[in-house]
Amino acid sequence: MLLTVDLGNTSTKLGLFKDNRQISFVCIDNPIENYRSAILSFIFKANLREDDIDKAILSCVVPHVYNEVFDALASIVSEANIIDINPEKNYGIKLVMPKPEETGDDLIVMCSYAYNLYRRELLIVSMGTATVLCHVTNKGEFKHCIIAPGFGKIAETLWKNAAQLPEFELKPTNTFLANNTVDAMNVGIYNGYIGMLTALIKGMKWELNQDLYVVGCGGQGKMIAPYISVINVYDPDFVTKGLNYIYEKYEKY
Repeated sequence: MLLTVDLGNTSTKLGLFKDNRQISFVCIDNPIENYRSAILSFIFKANLREDDIDKAILSCVVPHVYNEVFDALASIVSEANIIDINPEKNYGIKLVMPKPEETGDDLIVMCSYAYNLYRRELLIVSMGTATVLCHVTNKGEFKHCIIAPGFGKIAETLWKNAAQLPEFELKPTNTFLANNTVDAMNVGIYNGYIGMLTALIKGMKWELNQDLYVVGCGGQGKMIAPYISVINVYDPDFVTKGLNYIYEKYEKY
C-alpha cells in the first residue's frame, strides 16, 4: 500500500492508496510535534496496521523539517521504498524556466498530474498558503508562473498587524457595501481576493492569447473556487492524487 505525504508550509496532507485507489486522506495543520505519531495515527484510523504500508512518496517544500519527516517514514517503510519528487526527473512535463531547480515539489506534482488528465493548454491555480498560477502548454511545457499571497494569509495579516481589527470567521459576501468592521473585512478580503485572482487569470489568458483550461486546487480553494467563474474545475486533493499518479506512472518497479 502506498502512503503519500505532501508537506506544505501550513499543513501536511497524507493519503493512502491501494491498487491505484485512494482509500483515506487527511489534512493536518502544521506544526506537527511528532511526524511518526501523526502518520501512525492516520494509518490506524484507516483500520490498517503499520506493516500494511510498504512504500511512500514525499513532496516537501519545507526543507528544515525534511529530515524529520524522512526519518519518520523510514521507521515505517524501508528507506529504499521512499521516493522523493525530483525536478531533474521526467514526470511527463518539461520545466522550461531558467532555474528549474527552484520549482517546488508540489508544483511539479500538480502540473504533471493536470497535464496527464487534460492534455491541453492549462493554467493550474493552487490556492494554499500562497496562491500560485502555473501555465503548462499543450506540449507539456511548464513555462510560466505567478506567485501571490494566499487567501488565508491576507486575512491573518490584517488581524495580526492592525490593533483594532479583530480575528474573525471568513464568510463569502455578495455585496461591496458594509457598515461594520467584520463585514467590511469580509467584503475587502473575499471580493478583493476574487478580483485579484480573476484579473491574474484573465491577464495570463490575454497575454498568451490562449483559451486556457483553468484547474483550481489547494485547501483554501474550497472557500473561493465556487465564486470565480473563470475556474473550470476544482479538486482540493490534487497533489495527493498527483503523488499517487507519479508513483504509478514513473516510479513503480
